[in-house]
Amino acid sequence: MVSKSAVMTFDHLVKVTCDFYTKKEVFSARQILEKYVPAKLRLAHRTGDKAVRATVEDILKTILNPEIKLPPFYAILLNRLPPVDVSHCDVSAILSEVQTLRAEVRAASDLRQEVLNMSTKIVRLREEVDTLRGRLTSEVLEHWPALHASTDFDTIAQSVSTLTSKKSFSKQAQALTSQPGAINIRKPRRTLVVGKSTDVRLASVATSRKVKLFVSRLNPLTSCEEVKEYARSIIHADNIVSQEIECESLTLKFEGLYASFHVSIHVDSSDFSHAVALLMNADKWSNGVFVKRYFKPKDGVPK
Repeated sequence: MVSKSAVMTFDHLVKVTCDFYTKKEVFSARQILEKYVPAKLRLAHRTGDKAVRATVEDILKTILNPEIKLPPFYAILLNRLPPVDVSHCDVSAILSEVQTLRAEVRAASDLRQEVLNMSTKIVRLREEVDTLRGRLTSEVLEHWPALHASTDFDTIAQSVSTLTSKKSFSKQAQALTSQPGAINIRKPRRTLVVGKSTDVRLASVATSRKVKLFVSRLNPLTSCEEVKEYARSIIHADNIVSQEIECESLTLKFEGLYASFHVSIHVDSSDFSHAVALLMNADKWSNGVFVKRYFKPKDGVPK
């Protein structure tokens, strides 16, 4: 830019520089130039989509500023000098460009020769494959009568048909176990008995279970005591005694829109199924309230 700034227009030189050099090279040139610029004339750090062009303009303005004394600069790589019009062309740059083009032409010629050699090898491989294929076919045809006589093709076809049948493995296993004389290897189920007699001569230990619920879409002003009292009224209506009711208010992302709770009702083990049926009955809850069973897995993440 120092050399061409005396013979080229400002806009033309900026365009040639921006089109030829990379963003990294332009910013590196700005850093080098900052070493010789007074503090009051420091180059601005440009950003945005037009940062490269603005930086090149700042560099050229600094070069053309008569108050700034710059040392002479020299090009180490002539091929990194951008080509300009015919009237301002550097012979050294032309020679370097010609040498580069000559090297590329030689490389292309070598590559073409390699492609021709590969094509020749592929043709030879195809001929060898065709020869082996013809030899294998002739040997099979030659020994076909002996193979046909010693092979039970009906048995093979029946086996293939059995393997490729549409029946699944489980259905085939059921069909085999249902045949007369088949051995049933399924383990018998253990029968569990829970006493219901009112005879008190043999007292049992009172056991309880928890019915855990997730209750949501409630008014945001609803309290835990109101939820506990409502759940207690549902099970007490069918004479189920609740030993304890626990309620936990959940922290929600949108607290001002609705409220959600985890409710745990302790009931006698004998009343557990009946309590679940009552609490999961839509007619027992107010219109719009969302209720579902709550299970806490082993990993601690609620579902």
